[in-house]
Amino acid sequence: MTFLITRRLLRVRHRYTSRQLCSGPEPILVADPSPSSDPNSKHKPLRFIIRSLLRQQDLDRLASDFKFHTSDRDFRSKANVYEIIIRRLVAGGRLDAVIDILEHHRLYNEKIIQEGFAVRLISLYGLAGMPDKAASLFRDLPDLGCPRTVFSFNAVLTAYARSKFDDRIAIMEEFISSHDTGIAPNVISYNILINALCEKGLFDDAVKTQDLMEQRGIKPDLITFNSLFCGFYGKGMLDKGDEIWQRMLDNGIQPDVRSFNAKIRGLSLQKMFPEAMQVFDELKSAGLKPDTLTFNALIKGLCRGGNWEDAKKFYEEMGKRGCFPDRHTLRELIPELCRGGEIDFAHQICTRGISNGFHVDVGVVQVMVDELVKASKYMKAKKLVILARSKKKVKLRMPLPCLYA
Repeated sequence: MTFLITRRLLRVRHRYTSRQLCSGPEPILVADPSPSSDPNSKHKPLRFIIRSLLRQQDLDRLASDFKFHTSDRDFRSKANVYEIIIRRLVAGGRLDAVIDILEHHRLYNEKIIQEGFAVRLISLYGLAGMPDKAASLFRDLPDLGCPRTVFSFNAVLTAYARSKFDDRIAIMEEFISSHDTGIAPNVISYNILINALCEKGLFDDAVKTQDLMEQRGIKPDLITFNSLFCGFYGKGMLDKGDEIWQRMLDNGIQPDVRSFNAKIRGLSLQKMFPEAMQVFDELKSAGLKPDTLTFNALIKGLCRGGNWEDAKKFYEEMGKRGCFPDRHTLRELIPELCRGGEIDFAHQICTRGISNGFHVDVGVVQVMVDELVKASKYMKAKKLVILARSKKKVKLRMPLPCLYA
């Protein structure tokens, strides 16, 4: 008995002594502690950490949590998570937090010396609409021990191209002309600039840029020509578009579906349907498969020309060829069919689209509902509202007559 009591006392004493040795000073209580004050947060599964970040509504907490977890090598590899968080901070007006987070990454020496990682940071600055910060990081790369090639050079160009700076074209042109002699702009560099020029409507400058790249021994590729096609054909400048088309063929480059789509779109918008159909046939003869954008271009032109019967036929042909309508198809087709008195067919494709999970704009659905009410089809209108609300939380107005249907 004495032996058992002695063992028990020794065990209790050991536990008490262990607690004394392991316990430190009284912890300081912090209201709403950041994850950096939680030593266990790094040991949580990565999927749990990411889920918590994506659910975090407080932008201050989101920024601090995100910055803390960037010290985890596996976390830093989640490029899609970075994009989502940066977009959220930008949308919330927290550019200061974006700068703080991205500048903090300069401390990760083993990563910042890799150009691929640096390009990710440059691209994120571009995503946040801060191309000057992207250019600043690019200039600092040698001091950080990171090599600079045309890869990071093009990332800066892309950041400026996506920005809303009024003078972005001038900056991009200066950036290309005053580049480091060790970095030679390539076809991608010029394609970025040409696309930006076309988006701004500076088509002549875009062609001059193509001339310049050829003078410097850089051969344009299909992406170069497709950017020009989207610009010229999209603005109805068909003759100029055809000149570029011939220039493409002279360079030994064959058009792809995107090339044909741009031409079909331009012809359709000019209501030149026989010519558009001829190009559609050429596309198929070239062994290419028309896609949703091909049919959208034809349907849009036919609808705006009041040719609803042919528009319906092409909509049906989409399904037969394995192409699914997108929001642009339905946004164009449904209101135009209603305007042409094809209410039942418009209702059919609207209902089918919602049921199949396609994204149908709320405004388009409301137009459909209102047209059904005008035609005294109250029950159909009511069912359509109920269907749309069941698929997604949308603010659809239920017309008063439908309540009694």
